Amino acid sequence: MRPVVIATALGLSIAALAGCTGKTGEYAGQGAGIGAISGAVGGFVTAAIFGGDPIEAAARSAVYGGATGATAGAISGASADAAEREAYEAAQKEKRDRIRAKIGDDAFTGLAALAKCDHASAIANADMAQQSGNADFVVAGLWLEVLAYSDQGQESTARAMYGDIIARDANISDETAAELRRRELADGLSEIRGEYDLPKVCG
Repeated sequence: MRPVVIATALGLSIAALAGCTGKTGEYAGQGAGIGAISGAVGGFVTAAIFGGDPIEAAARSAVYGGATGATAGAISGASADAAEREAYEAAQKEKRDRIRAKIGDDAFTGLAALAKCDHASAIANADMAQQSGNADFVVAGLWLEVLAYSDQGQESTARAMYGDIIARDANISDETAAELRRRELADGLSEIRGEYDLPKVCG
């Protein structure tokens, strides 16, 4: 299993903000945490399910989320002009929408909730995603639900969904492949939580 390594990339984005002080630095730190983890988890899961390099996607989203999230905070703290805020918000929305366009708003929101151990919200969003007419959104919702149950230690419930996964996910041909993917997603989620000083395992 490939390890999820995003610490270096995230560290570079935070290091770039070392010049922030006082309230500006405080707001920057708050923005970075909120912006980065959603992007990192969403980027990792999207790449793992639909193709691409999950490690690279997590790192790229972490850098983006950390840098732009912190920039937003710094802008608020320094009371920058409206043009700068608008430019930041437009860039942030474009990156966020790129992930959401692939997995849907419900799955994206659910993954952010799952990162914070809010399993009830994650499962509720997974259910909504599975009602979509978009096949990719349905697949993302199924994996979100599998991951939410797995994260709670309910592995038998998660594995009971493999039949639906095989039927919907063209990249999964059998239960062995589904099991490997579930473990990859679970390991990645745990590592990303750790990078943001969240518990790797929910209590």
